[in-house]
Amino acid sequence: MRSLALLLLALVPALAIDQDAPSLASLKDKNRVLLIFAPSEQTPDFQLQFDLLSKHAYDMRDRDLILLPVVTIASAPTNANTLRVSHPPVASETQQLSLRHRFHVAPDVFTVILIGKDGGEKLRQHTPISIAKLNATIDAMPMRQDEMRKKK
Repeated sequence: MRSLALLLLALVPALAIDQDAPSLASLKDKNRVLLIFAPSEQTPDFQLQFDLLSKHAYDMRDRDLILLPVVTIASAPTNANTLRVSHPPVASETQQLSLRHRFHVAPDVFTVILIGKDGGEKLRQHTPISIAKLNATIDAMPMRQDEMRKKK
């Protein structure tokens, strides 16, 4: 999982320096956000979600996608295969309460929510999301369509 920490640092270098999770308002119009709600970073679905994304840094960077874990229990890592809570930044307790309230996610539930650059919820899933589904959802968004046209 060390490579995952390095991958995430490469994806969000400015956020890793602060060690504080950004607010959704500060990311609006700049980034898409994948909120990953979980009871802890030890939750199997949480680990699987990061495993699914870990090989696709380019896709995520190309789509201006930032990961924001919302982990109820931020426990210390117990072995080398455990995600360190400082990589990526985990939402603070205050942010967690706000995000859980806003998106109606209980502390003991795994949920992945994709937030568009406009700040709106675009996708919600209670199981880990594949990179193919994530890319397809983002690529169908009007802002992403404009981005792709401008790159050509």
